[in-house]
Amino acid sequence: MASPQIEHGHIDIANTIADKLCGYRIPGQQWQIIWVVLRKTWGWLEDPNNSEGPKKKLDRIALSQFQDLTGIDRRKCHALLKKLVKSNVLIRIDPKKGDRSEVSYGFQKDFDRWLLSPKRMTTVTHKDDGLSPKRTPTKETIQKKRTIRSKLHFEPDSEPYKLLKLLMDLILERRPNFKKPNLQTWAKDIDKMIRLDKRDPKEIEKVIRWCQADEGKPGSDFSWQDNILSTGKLRKQYDQLAFKMAKGGKEAEEGPTITHCAKCGRTDWISLNDRGQCEVCEKTLF
Repeated sequence: MASPQIEHGHIDIANTIADKLCGYRIPGQQWQIIWVVLRKTWGWLEDPNNSEGPKKKLDRIALSQFQDLTGIDRRKCHALLKKLVKSNVLIRIDPKKGDRSEVSYGFQKDFDRWLLSPKRMTTVTHKDDGLSPKRTPTKETIQKKRTIRSKLHFEPDSEPYKLLKLLMDLILERRPNFKKPNLQTWAKDIDKMIRLDKRDPKEIEKVIRWCQADEGKPGSDFSWQDNILSTGKLRKQYDQLAFKMAKGGKEAEEGPTITHCAKCGRTDWISLNDRGQCEVCEKTLF
């Protein structure tokens, strides 16, 4: 069992400094670097033979010592030290002695000079100080969010479920043998239309009823009721459907037109955009 005793050595930290540090959010690895500096300075006597003497304020600490004490690669330790010095949390003294540089580090006890972000803040006022309280999304957190979204379950009384049920019921009226889809997958498509595409649920209902009532032009093989057989297709064609519904359905009766586009040379079922143009080259066909 561990039994640390202050007579075996201790670090003297003023309560005001400890209180101040409680108010800031500092990343874990930077905390490790800070503790190494505190241990090597305020945890050591300037004169080992004088137990009542002052503690060190600065110490020459090699990157290898940081690596040994923290388990962090020395190159990463170097980057962390730069951030902490830039944030005025640590002091770096770099006296030049010929070709040799002897770097010493110490802790900045004047907390008014620290460039840190308070715990309650969500943005950093000092750019690139490396001490932002806002976490960068990691692969793990992104995957967690995706997992949560993939597990979304829509109840029968939810708006997406009601709208998918309307579309499916209208399809089943014409096609009793229509294969039953994955209702939760369909609900997700409707949910995306409402949440991401910002579609109005009332308008979605009108578009569903309109497209499922469209039988196409007499003699034509195309109709919107046979084209929109899933919520995914509904979402993909929504803008065109909503536009043509607002126009009174005249364009919708024709749907894609079998014709020849003089500009791009296509001769096939050519889908027209809202301006009656070939969607490939945008040449007006009527």
